[in-house]
Amino acid sequence: MNLREILVLLISFFLAVTIILTFRKIINYRQNQNRKPKQNSISNNDEVIVELEDFKEEDFLDDDVLLEPKLSSDNLIYLHIESEQSNSIRYKDILNYFDNNDINFADEGGWLKIYLDNSNNFSLVNGLKPGKFLPEEETSSTSIVTMILIADEQNNCVEAFQHMAEISYKLAAYFSANVLDSDRNKLTKQMYDHYMHQAEETDLKKIKLS
Repeated sequence: MNLREILVLLISFFLAVTIILTFRKIINYRQNQNRKPKQNSISNNDEVIVELEDFKEEDFLDDDVLLEPKLSSDNLIYLHIESEQSNSIRYKDILNYFDNNDINFADEGGWLKIYLDNSNNFSLVNGLKPGKFLPEEETSSTSIVTMILIADEQNNCVEAFQHMAEISYKLAAYFSANVLDSDRNKLTKQMYDHYMHQAEETDLKKIKLS
């Protein structure tokens, strides 16, 4: 065998090895592609939309959860009227009481807006969920109602709080209930004075800004 034949054999051998390695790389690449998990690629400019299920409020709240105002506590003064008997405070009885005592109010669809003198007002709501009295949903009575005074909406916050407290005590007596503070403790003179101070501070701020 001469030199030329040896060179031809070596070149043929290297070509065969190269072809075999190339085929092996192609096969391995395809197998790896098939093993990769499918992923959704989302660019930074794509909008991601998440559909929420239709959850109901009762899935999250217990029956004895109070309606807590969502405004700043510095801007709210509120009292609770709580009866020891379940569902003893009926919405229609509240309406009758206000009618019989010439208290000016408006039914706002399950809760009341109580109008006082000098452009003062406060709200009365069901103290338990859903926060309203809804006869069609069998929530026409409760064991607790909540009076909410939005301090900076009053023409005279001190006077408005005094009226709200007076009405609260009279309404509590009418339903044989107790007047409670915001922490659901019986309203003491100390807490009453605290609310009065809060009302006074609100009126002073208004005077300074005027």
